Amino acid sequence: MTAIRVVAFDLDDTLLRLAPDFIPQYFRLLDHRLQEQFPNTKPLSHAIGASSLRLMQKPRDGERLADFFYRDFADSAGVPEEVVRPAFESFYVEHFPSLQFLARPVYGAMGLLTAIKEAGYQVALLTSALFPTAAIDERLRWAGLEGFPFDWRTAFEGVHATKPQPGYYLEAADGLGIPPDEWLMVGNDVVEDIIPAHAAGMQVYWVHDEALSTLPEGVPAGAPHGPVERVLGVLGLAEA
Repeated sequence: MTAIRVVAFDLDDTLLRLAPDFIPQYFRLLDHRLQEQFPNTKPLSHAIGASSLRLMQKPRDGERLADFFYRDFADSAGVPEEVVRPAFESFYVEHFPSLQFLARPVYGAMGLLTAIKEAGYQVALLTSALFPTAAIDERLRWAGLEGFPFDWRTAFEGVHATKPQPGYYLEAADGLGIPPDEWLMVGNDVVEDIIPAHAAGMQVYWVHDEALSTLPEGVPAGAPHGPVERVLGVLGLAEA
């Protein structure tokens, strides 16, 4: 096994617990607030969802996610692109924070990241790049992780692919200049975290809290797994 130099973490349901209805409530709030700004359009939920899906299918190429999404959404919703960007940006600053009641921090997350950082590893945040920086910063605050000095962070203003594209993980590796086989990706979602990170050449740790007799399809044989705090054992920083 290649020595690990970077430990990368998913955010939602890895370092931050979200209620099962977080995504539906988030889309309802977003739809409602956009409808206030574009009152003569039909409900926008379908256009938002469809553009988000196409964003997830987009391979890594020369177009940033933000540029792709705003152009695609404007075309789908029939709204001028020059008014779409400020509408979304104001939503994430003014309204997205009201969803905090649907989230709770993971106990010990700051201590976990700090221990890994102090042991000499680089620490990356590889959360879904469907969210802009303002929304990621807000969710880090919910998690009690605001201000943590991540060595790499993704957000859709600056990267060119998102989960579940392997190119999303390769872009992070290129960003830090460290080969993917020297990364450990820690995440709870097999489809979005484990399978594509492994396909990109990263080592993986699947986060779950249940007792299991078999691993789900897509988790590589022999891959470490379990509660997020056991990552310290994988790194030799605590008993496994």
